[in-house]
Amino acid sequence: MSIMFDEILTEPEVIVNAIRANENKVAEIARQVKKRKIKNITIIGRGTSDNAGLCFKYFAEILSGIPAGTAHPSVTTMYGANVDYSDHLFVAVSQSGKSIDTLAVLSQANKQGALTVAVTNDPLSPLAKAGKYHLDLSAGEEKSIASAKSYIAELTVLYMLAIALSGKPLMPVVYAFPKIVEEAIALLPSITEAAEKTKDLNNFIILSRGVMQGVGKELQLKLNECAYTFAQFYGTNDFMHGPYALVEEGINVIILAPDGECSENFRDIATRLQLLNANVLTFSDNQSLLDLATYGVKMPTMDNLSSTIGYSVAMHLFAIELAKQKGLNPDAPRNLKKVTITK
Repeated sequence: MSIMFDEILTEPEVIVNAIRANENKVAEIARQVKKRKIKNITIIGRGTSDNAGLCFKYFAEILSGIPAGTAHPSVTTMYGANVDYSDHLFVAVSQSGKSIDTLAVLSQANKQGALTVAVTNDPLSPLAKAGKYHLDLSAGEEKSIASAKSYIAELTVLYMLAIALSGKPLMPVVYAFPKIVEEAIALLPSITEAAEKTKDLNNFIILSRGVMQGVGKELQLKLNECAYTFAQFYGTNDFMHGPYALVEEGINVIILAPDGECSENFRDIATRLQLLNANVLTFSDNQSLLDLATYGVKMPTMDNLSSTIGYSVAMHLFAIELAKQKGLNPDAPRNLKKVTITK
């Protein structure tokens, strides 16, 4: 089918390996955070890794109450600022571990005495060696240029870290992730049908809210690189503060809408879009939301942690299928190579 799809099929095993490799490590990191009375988390990453980091930000704050923010590499590499990370848990995420700008900021954080954690798929990479702790994605070589299995591994180990920081007995939720991936893969016929129905559409607005924002940005990225389709993600409430003016008859919108805390918000925006005759593709386990859509994919019902895993797999499959429907090869995105080096 494709290299990317074949690697998605290995994700249940990848998750099991990631859990085994990191369960003791995240517990030790959490002990050090408590011992040092660290009250801030800073996250850094590029592309897919940045999207996984955004999911981590939400769960770290929701579960542990520790505020989490994002470091922008240019502050250090372009402007030469010396940001004080001395009392921070500094988490750097990079599939390859070779990102020069990410390494530069982590190195600065090390000099200041931060508790640094590198999350990579290569324990011999420069970033892995620079972190005081290394969380190994244990995903094996990823041949697909568009990352899929390493992203799921990143989500897994970052959620393990968020749970460890919280002290809450939620780790068994992570043990169920392989089954969640299998359930998402089983949706392939419905996802293929959605891709067939939307293959002639372009310029997608992607909407979601809360913990799903990292997943929405990941879909944006995958539609860009695999299907050469312009897409822009907005949080649903941010969308109402200006970008809502973009809506007109025939505009193309994708809504990621797991049932839960944000359901009323999703229902409100879906109703507005229906009244304005937008083309809406909704991924949801809430039938009333699917009834408001032009096209729909019925998702399994999942908790917050699991929904980001399940929906991410579904979004990767949708990007693959949409690319194929457009006659494109999702394994060979133009102008890109596996490891992107930025300064």
